[in-house]
Amino acid sequence: MEATSRAEPAANPFEQARQDLAAIEREETDARHGLALLEWQEEQLSAAARRGVEKAAGREELARQKAEQWRVVREVRERLHAARRTHEELQRHAVELQYAIRREERAVTQWQRQVKNTEEQLARWQRLLAEAQARLEQAQRELGRLTGFRF
Repeated sequence: MEATSRAEPAANPFEQARQDLAAIEREETDARHGLALLEWQEEQLSAAARRGVEKAAGREELARQKAEQWRVVREVRERLHAARRTHEELQRHAVELQYAIRREERAVTQWQRQVKNTEEQLARWQRLLAEAQARLEQAQRELGRLTGFRF
C-alpha cells in the first residue's frame, strides 16, 4: 500500500505487485513483532499477576500463621498467668503452713513442759503419798500394839 501512495509510479504491474507484497510482508513482520511484544508483555503481566496472587496468598498465609501464633501467645500468657496465680497461692499457703507449724511447735513444747511438770508433781505426790502411807501403817501398828486391836 505504501508503494501506491508514493509519488513514483511503478515501472510495471509485476514490479508494483512485488513492491506491494514486500510492503505487506514488512507490515506482517511488524505486526508479528508487535504481537510477540504484546505476548511477552502479557506473559510478564501474567507472571507478575501470578506472583501478585502468590504474594497475596503468601501474605494471607503469613497473616493466618501470625493470627495463629498470636492465639498461641495468648494461650501461653493465660497459662502463664494461671501458673503464676497458682504459684503465688501455693507460696501464701506455704507461709501460712510455716506459721501454723511454728504455732503448733510452741504449743507442743508448752504441753510437753506442762506434762513434764505434771509428771514431776505426780512423782512428788506419789513420794508424799508413800511417806504418808508408811506413817499411817506405822501409826496403825503402834495403835494396834497399844490397844490390842489390829487394823
